[in-house]
Amino acid sequence: MKKHRIVPLLAAAVLTVTMTMLAQAAEQVNKTYETNNTLIGIGSVSKMFVTTAVMQLAEQGKVDIDAPVTDYLPEFSMADPRYKDITVRMLMNHTSGLMGTTVGDFLLFDDRDMQHHNTMLEELRTQRLKADPGEFGAYCNDGFELLELVVENVSGMSFTDYVEENICKPLNMQQTGSPWNVFRTDEMVDTYINGNIRVAPDYCMDIGSGGILSTAEELTRFGSSFFKGDNTLLSEESKQEMASTDITDKYEDGFGLGWDRVAYSDYENAGVKVLSKGGDIVNQHASLVVAPDEEISISVLSSGGSSSGNHMMAMALMDIALAEKGITVEHSVPQTMETLDTVPDKYLDYADVYISDGGVSIVSFPEQKYMEINDLSGDRPDIKQFLYTTEDNFVLMDGSIESGNAVQAKNQTLAQFQNRNGTDYICVDEYMEGGSNGGVFESYYALQRAEDITVSDEAQAAWNARNGKKYYLYSGKYSNAYYMDAPSIEIRTYPEARGYANGDKIVDSDNIQSALAMPGGRDLRDIKMRRENGVEIMDITNYAMEYISEESIGILSDDLTEVQLHTNQAVWYSVGDKVSRTITLEIPDNAAVYVYDAYDRVTYSSYMMDYGNTVPLPANGKIVFVGEDGGKILITQ
Repeated sequence: MKKHRIVPLLAAAVLTVTMTMLAQAAEQVNKTYETNNTLIGIGSVSKMFVTTAVMQLAEQGKVDIDAPVTDYLPEFSMADPRYKDITVRMLMNHTSGLMGTTVGDFLLFDDRDMQHHNTMLEELRTQRLKADPGEFGAYCNDGFELLELVVENVSGMSFTDYVEENICKPLNMQQTGSPWNVFRTDEMVDTYINGNIRVAPDYCMDIGSGGILSTAEELTRFGSSFFKGDNTLLSEESKQEMASTDITDKYEDGFGLGWDRVAYSDYENAGVKVLSKGGDIVNQHASLVVAPDEEISISVLSSGGSSSGNHMMAMALMDIALAEKGITVEHSVPQTMETLDTVPDKYLDYADVYISDGGVSIVSFPEQKYMEINDLSGDRPDIKQFLYTTEDNFVLMDGSIESGNAVQAKNQTLAQFQNRNGTDYICVDEYMEGGSNGGVFESYYALQRAEDITVSDEAQAAWNARNGKKYYLYSGKYSNAYYMDAPSIEIRTYPEARGYANGDKIVDSDNIQSALAMPGGRDLRDIKMRRENGVEIMDITNYAMEYISEESIGILSDDLTEVQLHTNQAVWYSVGDKVSRTITLEIPDNAAVYVYDAYDRVTYSSYMMDYGNTVPLPANGKIVFVGEDGGKILITQ
């Protein structure tokens, strides 16, 4: 039996000395992990488990990955007839055209629930597609939830049981599983927010997409099953198919089947094939990197940080492991670009409105000297300036070009225009500095030229009236992590971009629809407004989430002593402008309370550990009470 090179690592103890971003977090929480056996949610690295399961069934002749999904899920349907053209392969390489993520209650604190799994097909039934199946790749969680259902229908087993029997047992992975067989264990990692506030662990209920939990040691063992010659889980043919892509446009994500990336030019120049997959849930993050021919498997798991940071560390460790084998990888670094002081005439017609996921930008060429991209999406304009280069692209500058003190940005960004199927896009090559871990280049579609939209004055006025208004999560379960992570959505319209709100096209007075049709454009949303009992409700139809207008939120009165709870109907209050106000809460099981400051940043949650039930209320903040029918929360003021 061959001895494989397996490199398991676990934050925070190891990361404190090699990755500055996570080192700071680890130092703040004063917590290290001495072994590789700490359990962590691996987020989207879970996609490799469901892809492996599908490929196993394909090897058994039970699934044809180029057959329509409806062959294996006859009950799968959508409001868009093109759904019939979605194949199993398209789910695995993110080219299905699905909108992205049907969020609902898929991320929960210290909780598990079958609701998300059981209603997925029902939710998809009312959704449209954002693109023709197979047209381009755009990261899509819903596709892997469908793959989970395919595995269950074809195998006759729950997905958790399938993974246990057909992946974990053959690899002797005794700690790996889903929330249905690995839940509230002593090995579970401690999770934190704001550096030092310990919170209950978050679990992903979209198991095929992000719900697997594992340890650093066991995840590297799973990675080793993709080594050349190891047929424990899959044949060589299946592994090679998973590790291939037919993408020729360098700006389009080069997904394999399950893998985020299957081609790294720097490594291929050294004769090395490297595969990678990253994953994030709210407070837990993972990276898996495998060099199958060199028999190297590396996993980096962390509480805090991000999968991108973990990935950079994993790649640095890959370099070390390869060096031990006598293989040196030369990494590309940014080269100073030769710039010109005039933009060619051919680019002036590109001055226009551009959109991205949730945003609007204005592209202009002031006095034909440089390109300016003004992102209008934030609280204040974010203006970036680019000089034209002799390489016929534009390089990002730090400082002011007009004042003459601009220099090329350290994190180099090169932008160029590209037309795809009749639509203009701005594509970017971006270098991200990684400190002692080096840096990485990423190439992607950044902006899409907005189409001219004819919208009625009435519809435009209706959305203009909502400009700057916030809407607050209303329909989530009490344990829904979005109450802590992203409780509100703000509507923005722009005088410069008539017909658009939040980068989405205005359909009528109560509907906006995503207009983005761009490789890499993920998690798009269509929004419908309605009124119930005088309250305006934002229904993000393909998110399975509803929000209420801030105008409907009343002030928390001094004499309020209890809040009656109702399932999927959060009760929001504004704190008012009083300062130094404290309340004490009596919170039953199956309920939660979250408190926010004036900027919607969470300052208290009943999922914060060791915080008790005496809660200071920030001036001009908000508080939300969430629970189930029949419950109530008692308040002492």
